[in-house]
Amino acid sequence: MAFDIAKLRIQNQMTTAAEIKETLTAMSDERQAAQLMRFFKTGKGQYGEGDKFLGLRNPQTRLVAKEAWRDTPIEEAVKLIKDEWHEVRLCGLLILVAQYERAVKRKDEAMMQEIFRTYLSLHPHINNWDLVDLSVYKIAGHYESTHPDITILDEWILPNHTLWQRRIAMVSTWMDIRKGLPVRAIERAALLLDSKEDLLHKAAGWMLREAWKQGYEDLVDSFLEAHATQMPSVMLSYTCELMSPEQRKYWQQRRRCE
Repeated sequence: MAFDIAKLRIQNQMTTAAEIKETLTAMSDERQAAQLMRFFKTGKGQYGEGDKFLGLRNPQTRLVAKEAWRDTPIEEAVKLIKDEWHEVRLCGLLILVAQYERAVKRKDEAMMQEIFRTYLSLHPHINNWDLVDLSVYKIAGHYESTHPDITILDEWILPNHTLWQRRIAMVSTWMDIRKGLPVRAIERAALLLDSKEDLLHKAAGWMLREAWKQGYEDLVDSFLEAHATQMPSVMLSYTCELMSPEQRKYWQQRRRCE
């Protein structure tokens, strides 16, 4: 499906949270919203319990963010991220990502720091896996990788933090991996072995797979040698996804030997 900017009724001027939300709401789709509520597990007792959806596809939300980010003050993006609607929160996060990337290009350290701190302060509202995954490594991951003294995400990976704080800490390491610094991802994955949260197992396995993909097979193999017998099955499956059938079979057999 092609997303025509005119058909999406994007306004010429979108600088406030209210204007951006109005544009997003105008594109709502009840049937799509019902599907998204099932997909993102919004039922009682599920990880996305109570989340509300307008029924937008990601390209629609991205298009609005693309049109709005240059002129939207950070405080207005914050209002979006605190909104009750999932897609509105996502749009606010995408605006912050674009503004952070502009600050990086301009070498604007003060703005990078402000956006990083703002992002972390909003963690109660970054409360589904897509909200984390589409924003964290480009903001928190980048800032952490360029500021070695930052330790807050080392704390967030620990069991006394929320599911979403721990996923933020895990997926943020994707930026390290892309920069040739996979050790932090390996260390944090080890701290999620005992978690009961499937979404954390998937995040850890995903980052281990990315490390393997970037050429750090020896590091990943060492991790598997040490932990394969205790790894949750989904974490092992994600880790081995790009390996040869023979390699996958070997590690699966090792796990069954626990």
